[in-house]
Amino acid sequence: FALDLYDPFGFSKNRSEEKKARGRLAEVNNGRLAMLGIFGFLSADKIPGSVPALSSIAIPYDGNCMIPFEGNFHL
Repeated sequence: FALDLYDPFGFSKNRSEEKKARGRLAEVNNGRLAMLGIFGFLSADKIPGSVPALSSIAIPYDGNCMIPFEGNFHL
């Protein structure tokens, strides 16, 4: 790639390779946790009581939250 997707503006150009690797690993782990969090909210919305910690937080949604994951989704 012509553009470094981890650090597109070059903020870490003065960091050591070890610190860059640690930052990349932290970024991947944060992305994984974000995906698990979204999955938890989707589960709590579709199956009431499936995630007890979100029972008082999740807002009921009457639409189809899985539309973006279907094959015929268009913007």
